[in-house]
Amino acid sequence: MVKSIDALARGILVLDELRDKSPMSLADLHHSTNISKATLLRILRTLQEAGWVYRSLGDSQYRLSYILQQVKEVQKPSMALAELSSPIIKDLQKDLQWPSDIAVRDNLTMRVIESSRPQSTFILNREHIGIKPEMLFSAVGRTYLAFCSKAEREEIIKGIKASGGKEGRLAHDTVWLEQLLQKTKAQGFGVREANYWGIGSTDGRRVEAIAVPIIHQEKVIASLTMAWPEGSVEASKISTLFLPRLQMATKQISDRLTS
Repeated sequence: MVKSIDALARGILVLDELRDKSPMSLADLHHSTNISKATLLRILRTLQEAGWVYRSLGDSQYRLSYILQQVKEVQKPSMALAELSSPIIKDLQKDLQWPSDIAVRDNLTMRVIESSRPQSTFILNREHIGIKPEMLFSAVGRTYLAFCSKAEREEIIKGIKASGGKEGRLAHDTVWLEQLLQKTKAQGFGVREANYWGIGSTDGRRVEAIAVPIIHQEKVIASLTMAWPEGSVEASKISTLFLPRLQMATKQISDRLTS
């Protein structure tokens, strides 16, 4: 009688759990499978090296690679984008010190799908995956609006106007909105509203941020942002240092999506 391979069986069990319950933490997997954490770490490392499992920077939880996920087609681009951009924004933080987020459109808002904030000592709001920044106040939203197609922009603005609230009222100021979007596109990046979300840095300062578009196959698919405590970055560095490096990162992300 041919014997089964215990190590392989445990690996398949982990994959099954991630397929059904992803995302999961190490503790979740331990409770779900009764496999020791030390063994789980070895299994997960092996699966990561094989490209079957992905551990997010933003929440440190494990997921099946987008290649293996059995989900609706509309969800796959965001999953691929999060996974493939992860090492790029990790390198970006090493180069420029400050953390970054990747955000995609989610109806009338943006949605953060990956973030290097947990790797940073400078930003308090580290529980950032899934956060939905508003279009007209966030750097990622302003950038997306400025670089998306005219038809998509009109659809979004129409929806924001109908939704009411502070953002809905602001969307009716067509002169302000047109000037904002023209400036964003001309300079190549969007800027976060100064008072948006209040205090977010470890020393009590507000957070400043810029964002650039991620263009893939001639279409904006997301925004890449970088954030820092107010007053920590000289204005001249934004266009001379940060912008070129962020644009390089967006090209790397687009290239990885193509390959």
